[in-house]
Amino acid sequence: MVLGQEIYDSEGRLLMTKHTVLTDENISFIIFTGVPGIYIDEDFSEDAKAEEVISSEVRRSALRIIHDVFVKAQEHESGAEKDLSRIVDRITREVIASEDVMQNLISIRTYDGYTYFHSVNVAVLGGVLGAKLGLNEEELHDLITAGFLHDVGKVFISVDIINAPRKLTPDERAKMMDHPRMGYDFLRENYHFNENILQGVYQHHEWYNGGGYPRRLEGRDISFLARILKVADVYDAMTGKRSYHDPYLPSDVLEYIMGRNAMEFDPIVVQLMSQELCVYPVGCEVELSNGQRAIVLANRRGSIMRPRIKLRDSGEVIDLTEDRKAWNLTITKLLI
Repeated sequence: MVLGQEIYDSEGRLLMTKHTVLTDENISFIIFTGVPGIYIDEDFSEDAKAEEVISSEVRRSALRIIHDVFVKAQEHESGAEKDLSRIVDRITREVIASEDVMQNLISIRTYDGYTYFHSVNVAVLGGVLGAKLGLNEEELHDLITAGFLHDVGKVFISVDIINAPRKLTPDERAKMMDHPRMGYDFLRENYHFNENILQGVYQHHEWYNGGGYPRRLEGRDISFLARILKVADVYDAMTGKRSYHDPYLPSDVLEYIMGRNAMEFDPIVVQLMSQELCVYPVGCEVELSNGQRAIVLANRRGSIMRPRIKLRDSGEVIDLTEDRKAWNLTITKLLI
C-alpha cells in the first residue's frame, strides 16, 4: 500500500510524506499516533480522489500558529497575532474559491494534541458554512479567526478536568463552563481582535433556545458567527476521539444536530448542513446493509446519505440515489 496523504502532528510537524510505501513498521507508527484512518493510493480507487478544503501546507501552518498561541496563553502572554491574521487570510481565500468543499470534508488527526486539530477543524468548517451562508470576506475572516481561538480559555483549566474520562463534579463542570468567558477576557486584554471575533469566542456554547452557557443568550441575541461556530464545534468534537468517547459516525452526528434543530442549533445552519455537508467523504470505504464493501466516488447536494459508490468485490458503480435496484440498500458503517 502507498500512503495517499501527508500525516503531521498537532504542531504541524510532518510525520510521514505522501506516496510513502507502507511497511509493517510505519503502519505500526501510524497506529501509535492514533490516526483512525488514512487515504491509500490504489488503482481501484483512483477515480475517487477527495479535494482538500485547504492545502496541507496551509493546514500545517495553521496548526503551528495555533499551538504557539495556546502555549503563550498558558503563560498569559500574547503572540503570533500577525501570523494568525495571515493564515486566516489564506484560508478565507481558499474557502471562497472552493465550490464543492462541503461534499468532501474530512480531517485526519492524531490523538495527541486534540485541541490544536480541533481548533483548526472548527475554523475551517465554520468558514465553509459561513461562505455557503453568504458571509462576505470580512465576516469570514472574523469567523475563521474566532474558530481558531474559540477554546483558548481551556488553557486556564486543569488538564485533569479537560481530559477527565468520567462525569465532572459540579465544581469541575462550573470551571469548564467558564472557559468561553476566560478566553474572551484573555483575548480582549492581550490582543487587538475586534468585537465580532471576541463575541464569537464568548458565545460559542450558547444554545438557540437559551439553554446554553455562560450567559444563556438565545436566538438572535447570539451573534450569527457564534451560531455557526456552535454547530462546527459540536460536529468536530463528536466525530473526533476524546478521553470520554470514541468517534461517532458523521451520519450519526448530523442526525443529532438535525434532531436538536431550533433547540441547541440555529435552524438556518442546520438546514444547510442537512442538505450539503458530506457524511461519507469521497475516497472513504463504507459497508452496506447487504454486507458488501464499497468506495465512495461522489456526493450530491440534497441526498448526502446516498452517494455514488464502487463495490469492492465487483467494481460495479452504483448511484444509491438514482439506481432503482439500490433503493433497498443503505450505508451502515464508515470503515475508518
